[in-house]
Amino acid sequence: MSLVEEAGTDAIKQHVAGLATRLIDGLEELGAVVPTPRDPARRGPLVCVRSTDVGALVETLAAERITCSERDANLRISLHLYNVEDDVDRVLDALRRNRPLLAD
Repeated sequence: MSLVEEAGTDAIKQHVAGLATRLIDGLEELGAVVPTPRDPARRGPLVCVRSTDVGALVETLAAERITCSERDANLRISLHLYNVEDDVDRVLDALRRNRPLLAD
């Protein structure tokens, strides 16, 4: 909690919004279906992307030490203060390699 207090909630919110925008931009470049609102004012720290087999995608990413979850046939990626742009790029690279598991 002291880390959150030190950073400040407004700074954390801006940081996470920037990461989410980077992730959504990258997903759209992949041609993925992103049900998460693009407008930062309408979303939180989660980004969802539709999958053809979300269970397999979660397992595949877990094998690469990327922790995500499944929600309503979507891959759910959660971002926070401790994530950096390299984390987002790593997820995007893994999804690019596993593009057949993303819905069109």
